[in-house]
Amino acid sequence: MNEVINKMDIYIQKELKEKTVRILFLTFLLFIPVILIKTIALLFLSATFIVYDIRHQNAELLYFLPFSKKELFLYNLIFLSLVVIVTSAIEGIFLEGPFINKFEPILRSLILLLAIFGLQMTFSGFEMDGLGWSAFIVFLDALFGYMGTTDINSFAFNPYSLISFTRQGNLLLSLIYSSLICLLGFWSYVIKGGEN
Repeated sequence: MNEVINKMDIYIQKELKEKTVRILFLTFLLFIPVILIKTIALLFLSATFIVYDIRHQNAELLYFLPFSKKELFLYNLIFLSLVVIVTSAIEGIFLEGPFINKFEPILRSLILLLAIFGLQMTFSGFEMDGLGWSAFIVFLDALFGYMGTTDINSFAFNPYSLISFTRQGNLLLSLIYSSLICLLGFWSYVIKGGEN
């Protein structure tokens, strides 16, 4: 366990040294409780780490350090999740109502992260532009997700709005949908691409 933590620490330190300004700026944007800003910040923050290295053909160097694809996937996901939890927890502190409601901003941000990171790793695994294609899919998700209403009794009911990771009409369904996208990213990058 200590070896895993040490390797992750080395990887994160390397990334922080190389991309400090970008990471700090995008992390700062995550404190703003507006879903559009959070989505854009997560798109670019998630693409700052391994997705950037794959896109600029630097990932091969990481495999020689040596980090496996599975380790890189998990280190990125864990670090990004921690950033999202901390920034969203501060938003939750100021929410009124029952204590459980204070966790809602964290859950909503994690749903966004799982989907965006999963999309980027999926496209990267297929050697496509992870940032560009994921931004396009996020746009489509918002477009179709925000059509109609989430009210099942309404004439304008839109079933997709329940699972949409940007609208999140139903938190459980959108969490399941985002988790499946993230698993697809794991399959595309780690399993389909073959371990290094």
